Amino acid sequence: MNLHNVVSVLFWRLCRLLPVNRKKVLFSSYYGHGYSDSPKAIAQALLDSGSDLKLCWLVNSQKEATSLPEGIHPVSNTGLRRVLAISTAKVWVDNCRKYERYKRKEQFYLQTWHGFALKRIEEDVADVLEPEYIEGCKKDSTQCDLMVSNSAFMSKLYRTSFWYDGEIAEYGFPRNDVFFSQPPEIRGKVLSHFGLSLERKLVLYAPTFRADHSTDCYRLAAESLLNACESRFGGKWALLVRLHPNVAGQSQGLFAYDNQRIFDATAYPDMQELLCAADLLITDYSSSMFDYALSRRPCLQFALDIEDYRKDRNFYFPLDQLPFPLATSNEALVEAIEHFDMERYLTRWDRFRWEQAFCEDGQAARRCAQWILNKINGKDKL
Repeated sequence: MNLHNVVSVLFWRLCRLLPVNRKKVLFSSYYGHGYSDSPKAIAQALLDSGSDLKLCWLVNSQKEATSLPEGIHPVSNTGLRRVLAISTAKVWVDNCRKYERYKRKEQFYLQTWHGFALKRIEEDVADVLEPEYIEGCKKDSTQCDLMVSNSAFMSKLYRTSFWYDGEIAEYGFPRNDVFFSQPPEIRGKVLSHFGLSLERKLVLYAPTFRADHSTDCYRLAAESLLNACESRFGGKWALLVRLHPNVAGQSQGLFAYDNQRIFDATAYPDMQELLCAADLLITDYSSSMFDYALSRRPCLQFALDIEDYRKDRNFYFPLDQLPFPLATSNEALVEAIEHFDMERYLTRWDRFRWEQAFCEDGQAARRCAQWILNKINGKDKL
């Protein structure tokens, strides 16, 4: 063991001797990537509750620290400050695996996960996962006190595929509450960020990443897409391209970003705000489609590499049986938009939502906040 590891172990042990601050809640989203997703919604609910909690957020950089609202304190996601925060917080809130060295018996850990699963995940793809990842997941699941689900399907998946046998609450995903209120200020914020007028309509292209980080699958014909949207739905449209964080560095050069009709939205800090602002979503295998459909606005799938992706991860549901029209070429995508049937789309979505027993109702963040307050106040009731 090298000197760095020795110091780390000693510091972890020292911090375990410090008292747990029963008023401290520590949040993290996507391994320290700023104020976003379900942890953001829960933090906001706690802020709105007027409680006197100390809310802390793990961040990877000063830029991410500046994204935090008043009342939430940034904490470095590296080094000794991170260890100190993790060791002394009463409650952890995360949307990804934590892989923590220790969790104390007086601490609580709420895991929101990060989406309804289309791609096979965790134990269901154990043959392609690193052994270290699997061991970390197993430990993380034993530390977790509550996993939040948005459907009977996800609740079952937690049991069968997450190495988890703890408590599950079908609260809905807190990040999706926004689709039930759809505050107009979010749309205005997004349009303003890209210098667009309130009259512009937005199509959001948000594909997921590939295991080999290739980008050949993102060959979207932007101009043809925009023309089809204007022909079918009317108005003037703009395209926002949002690549997955795993391939964010490859965004430039993939599209002819002119900042008039086509914009790079990869660096925009909050995916849910982009979804809330968009008038139409196009994705491939991303769970964002199941979030966005809650808004009852059009969503289509554009996938050029289905067979390759099926060999890598495969799916829980056949793509052509999902509610979202599937196009496997740019020509097919244009045709799908031009002939988009809103009534048929909503009928199929409502059936799918019923079959998978979705429980989303816009109150998930409030429920999670109450769970945290109950744990802090020594109440066992959820």
